[in-house]
Amino acid sequence: MIPSIPFPVQELPGKAQQRRFTIITATFNSGDLFERTANSLNAQRFTNFEWIVVDGGSQDDTVQRIKSHAEQITYWISEPDRGIADAWNKGLMHSRGAYILILNAGDTYDSEFLHQVDAHIGDGRRVVGSHARLIANSGRTVGVIKSEPHKLYRAMHLAHNWCAVPRLYYHQLGGFAELKLGMDFEWFHRFYRIYGVDGFTIINLAMGEYHLGGTSDVNYAASFRTNADILRSHGTPNVIAQFWRLAYTAKHAWRTRRLREHAT
Repeated sequence: MIPSIPFPVQELPGKAQQRRFTIITATFNSGDLFERTANSLNAQRFTNFEWIVVDGGSQDDTVQRIKSHAEQITYWISEPDRGIADAWNKGLMHSRGAYILILNAGDTYDSEFLHQVDAHIGDGRRVVGSHARLIANSGRTVGVIKSEPHKLYRAMHLAHNWCAVPRLYYHQLGGFAELKLGMDFEWFHRFYRIYGVDGFTIINLAMGEYHLGGTSDVNYAASFRTNADILRSHGTPNVIAQFWRLAYTAKHAWRTRRLREHAT
């Protein structure tokens, strides 16, 4: 299901008060990971942003850690949800920024990231993003996630957490489909089919850290099956969708083995 997010447009503050960016972080039993993300936001040179945290009813110390960063957080909630997409959509409902970013618990922005994004906004009608460094459990940098929007016709080729989306596109396209995996690809594939590469500005720098071990990383085979389903649902012939599924599954398995060999 692809939900329509009913933004409270009439309640948005005037331009003088509106935040430049909204950053949405979904958490669930991720105390240590949350702390890392909070520290990276606290270190931002550009500070005109709000931070929304949506917790799925954690049973560890995540809520205590959220409370300890109350001065940084604009709005937070802790309650059971239907998964990551549901949490992101809840965050969208409370967003007030002109540009919206999703930053998963555990991932980080470099201190200059938001400053750089702000400098590249231009006419305000493009998604502005960057690349990100890939970090192993040991803390070692083992690669770079490249943002290559010209490849969105076949798979998720964006460092999603490092993409600032003008809020007008969530008005137009709605929120995230409530899938277990691939919800970010589904949204950006929809966007790409309308706006193509002209809808993006990519800063050619790696400006943050994506840590291995997330849901999509661990369940990569299922993630690529979901991607194939998404492609088919948007008109890609099944034989082509399955070709990309098999190709990316094999590539990821090979790359993951190499990364793990070099990460220890």
